[in-house]
Amino acid sequence: GWNEGWIEAPRRVGAKITPLIGAHAHEVIATDSTSPNIFKLVVAALQSSERRTVLSEAGNFPTDLHVAEGAVRCVPGARLEIVTRESIARSIGHDTALLLLTHVHYKTAQRYDMQALTAAAHASGALVLWDLSHSAGAVAVDLNGANADLAVGCGYKYLNGGPGAPAYLFVAERHQDRLANPLSGWMGHAAPF
Repeated sequence: GWNEGWIEAPRRVGAKITPLIGAHAHEVIATDSTSPNIFKLVVAALQSSERRTVLSEAGNFPTDLHVAEGAVRCVPGARLEIVTRESIARSIGHDTALLLLTHVHYKTAQRYDMQALTAAAHASGALVLWDLSHSAGAVAVDLNGANADLAVGCGYKYLNGGPGAPAYLFVAERHQDRLANPLSGWMGHAAPF
């Protein structure tokens, strides 16, 4: 396996996902499942900021909220604020480090305006983490066109990977040098050997 390129497979597979989500090949990696990817990105975003609030909506995918609850416990002073869908934009405040939203709602199929909410978060100095598990492969997604910061998605739903298929994560190129992977194991370290 070492001589057959398997260690580069997460990048190769990630690059194949990029046309579906509007990203560049070096911004996406296929790895882990959605929950650890959310955890890693929430913690990385909090650790890169002086702000301490992760904002999400009450109707968000339950696992996303559960993971966010655990992630904020790992960063001193961090907290999760949950508000109604209708109040998301006006709830982005001076202490919001990260807005965590699911692009397409898993029950209602309502879709957030990714570009508008990302712009609103940026205007307040916050980053946005989009969960694309219910949109990538089903509806058009353009992360770079929306100036998105971070995203995750699963490979088993609309990407047809089936049970156990790896998920993926996206980190916009402009954030890659300043965000650190909080799980610095073999595949999460700059110099694994």
